[in-house]
Amino acid sequence: MRRGSGFSLIELVTVLVIAAILAAIAVPLFNQRDVDATWFHEEVKSAVRYAQRQAVAQRRAVFVIVTANTVKLCYDAPCSFALTRIASGAPYSLAAPAGVVLTPVVFSYNGLGQPSAATVFTVAGKPIQVLAETGYVP
Repeated sequence: MRRGSGFSLIELVTVLVIAAILAAIAVPLFNQRDVDATWFHEEVKSAVRYAQRQAVAQRRAVFVIVTANTVKLCYDAPCSFALTRIASGAPYSLAAPAGVVLTPVVFSYNGLGQPSAATVFTVAGKPIQVLAETGYVP
């Protein structure tokens, strides 16, 4: 008598149990703090690119002020006149989620979109680099 090809029910259940155990171990490794830190890193890069675009569009200097837990876009260094968000009209300020630390730095874009200096700062240990001549943020 020839045995049919395929898996037996016992083999299939065993594989499913092992997969469930591995999933139960792996899922907690994807914690929310890492997701928030990665999302905030991308949000800060987007804000720096937005500052450059606004400097060119407005033909005036735009300052990027990074503190230990916030990022602000302003038209002046002490940030008394902040850029506003298009959709809400609220000042452009990003607050870091819990556990995310930024390297403090202040730089600006001139009316041509060139940064005041080449700048590298970190968000949750991941660097954000602003290139010297172009202001490009890779």
